[in-house]
Amino acid sequence: MTGNQLKSRSLLVASFIAAAAGTALADPSAMNLLVPFDSNNTAGWTQTMAPNDDGSSSLIQLGFDFCFYEEDRPSLYVNNNGNVSFSGPYSTFSPSGFPSSSFDMIAPFWGDVDTRNRTDADTNLVWHKTITGSSGDPIFVVTWDSVGVYSNNNSVRNTFQLLLAANDDEFGTDLNAAFSYGNMGWTTGSASGGVNGFGGVPATVGINAGDGIRFDQIGRFDHAGNDYGGGGANPPATSGVDYLDGRTYYFDACQGVVPAPGSLALLGAGGLIAGRRRRS
Repeated sequence: MTGNQLKSRSLLVASFIAAAAGTALADPSAMNLLVPFDSNNTAGWTQTMAPNDDGSSSLIQLGFDFCFYEEDRPSLYVNNNGNVSFSGPYSTFSPSGFPSSSFDMIAPFWGDVDTRNRTDADTNLVWHKTITGSSGDPIFVVTWDSVGVYSNNNSVRNTFQLLLAANDDEFGTDLNAAFSYGNMGWTTGSASGGVNGFGGVPATVGINAGDGIRFDQIGRFDHAGNDYGGGGANPPATSGVDYLDGRTYYFDACQGVVPAPGSLALLGAGGLIAGRRRRS
């Protein structure tokens, strides 16, 4: 049986950075998030869904058109398992590598998130809000705040964030989205072969058009540590989840290109620079 059957930085405008840095942070797990999150004061944030395992939000209207692989997307679903999707909600908890023709997805950290255990000082929930970017245009922000892993385990927790901008150049030329990470402490749920959050099916970080061709994968993660095994399709080695701690990735979701911090873009199949074109 499969795991699914077993279970029933510098590119930001200075004013944007200053605004983010001026907000108090509740706990170390939220440090270095692009949009600070305070577990003790969630004013302005909307709880995206009730505590759950493998759930999704209702359809959320962004209030703007987000460019994803050259298509305007006015709405999306936030999925508890560390990703958002456009065509419908997505509950699969055992991640696969990209590319895939089965779904469209933006995945800051696709793994088996379980928000039912809320026994510590953080919210252990998923939140969202819309802010105004440096361009004056809106940015939709989702924060997975100190979330646990299946099943009902919050002895290990992950904090990470997704930003989707109305302006295609919000974070730099042709950069309209970002992944941002606080403290990352697990990779895999027990229904996917994980033991206390590690091993088994690796978590997936990246974006996927859903056509089996266009994608970009930052990496797959299945253990603790700071080592990095690489990105692209089916990277030869998995990575340590601590590699993500405090990192931010800005990317061009309109074309499907994710530049690594301080280096050249990691290009997925079909992402050749020569073939790139902007939407009109």
